[in-house]
Amino acid sequence: MKYSFFAIIFLAGLFARETYKQVRVETPTTHSIIDLQSAGIEIDHSHQQPGEWIEFAIPESKIPKLNNTQLSYEIIHDDLEAYYASRLDSDYESRDFELGSMGGYYTFAEIEEKLDKLFMDYPNLITEKISLGTSLEGRNIWMVKMSDNPNEDEDEAEMLYTGLHHAREPMSYMNLFYFMHWLAENYETDPEATALLNGRELYFIPAINPDGLVYNQEIAPNGGGMQRKNGRETCNHTPDGVDLNRNYSFMWAFDDVGSSPDGCYETYRGTSPFSEPETQIVKEFIESHNFKIALNYHSYGNLFIRPYGFDPDLSPPEEDFEIFIEYGEAMTQYNNYLFGTGIETVGYTVNGEACDWMYGEHGIFAYTPEVGASSDGFWPATNRILPLAEENLFPNKFAAWAVGAKYDVEFSIQDGLLK
Repeated sequence: MKYSFFAIIFLAGLFARETYKQVRVETPTTHSIIDLQSAGIEIDHSHQQPGEWIEFAIPESKIPKLNNTQLSYEIIHDDLEAYYASRLDSDYESRDFELGSMGGYYTFAEIEEKLDKLFMDYPNLITEKISLGTSLEGRNIWMVKMSDNPNEDEDEAEMLYTGLHHAREPMSYMNLFYFMHWLAENYETDPEATALLNGRELYFIPAINPDGLVYNQEIAPNGGGMQRKNGRETCNHTPDGVDLNRNYSFMWAFDDVGSSPDGCYETYRGTSPFSEPETQIVKEFIESHNFKIALNYHSYGNLFIRPYGFDPDLSPPEEDFEIFIEYGEAMTQYNNYLFGTGIETVGYTVNGEACDWMYGEHGIFAYTPEVGASSDGFWPATNRILPLAEENLFPNKFAAWAVGAKYDVEFSIQDGLLK
């Protein structure tokens, strides 16, 4: 009987998972948000009315900490995962872009299948998927390269696109697949797609965090899973894992606000810089190439974030600052994403973050597009996948042009559709 009792306890702990809520907290003073952070509450992808309220997702286990602040709040969605799932449709069909079985989003197996199919259909434009290494749980982190001679290392400018540092942000890779399809399908018929592939080497890492994605598939097979971090065991309850976007070496552990030393926190930075195989893989890949610009996709907020994120008072040198501004303003001219640093956009600092590391250590002009409005959240409704991918097509193309010498290409953008 004793064995059975402990087995039940073990299994209960094994299959328990965190419930997330969307809360709106009254913030009547300038110190209210500081009070939240000081109480150990992480404000992730918030939106706010300054001086009135701030809204964000919070694990149910952190509600007692919120109560301790004495701030008034209301619960907007009692179970955020269930709310997201209610908006997703696995049978939704799109004529323009094939969706996945997880509420329209691709599972990890479907990511692999889509990469294989792109190679099968366009072997002259895209490489076979290449494993850069394996995740903590042994899954491949795949990369593909697109160019007119994809299997050759030509003297052409290199551009990097990444997705899924955070497992609950699937629009980050759906957007990249849309762009890859646009390039391949329009080659030799669209002058811009043709010129880009003829003159650039475009690298894609669609899923940096496969373990977190597979966990979300297991707990919410129709979409809506709220796991953010990787698969490392870091906490005696949920949420487990290391936040891969706090695990890079540049200004790692700068403070305990922009990242956390606590393994139970969503922004847990790990035991040391590059402690995780996933970020180590990204590091080694970038250091073996000569990228000038990188777009590291996340969601959500309709934001376009530039370095630096760790110190709101620090800017790049003037010449680089002007380039960041020029390119950032250009890339957001049609989707109207809010452009700025982390403190200017999401309203909080981060440290150990990928874009800061790419620029701070390697001089790469790296940006974080946060795809989707506050109403879209981490899992936008199925019918929003295509519009959100379309509105990021222009910045993806612009960045590819900006990495090297430009061509004179005439192209137009129809009102209301970025194709």
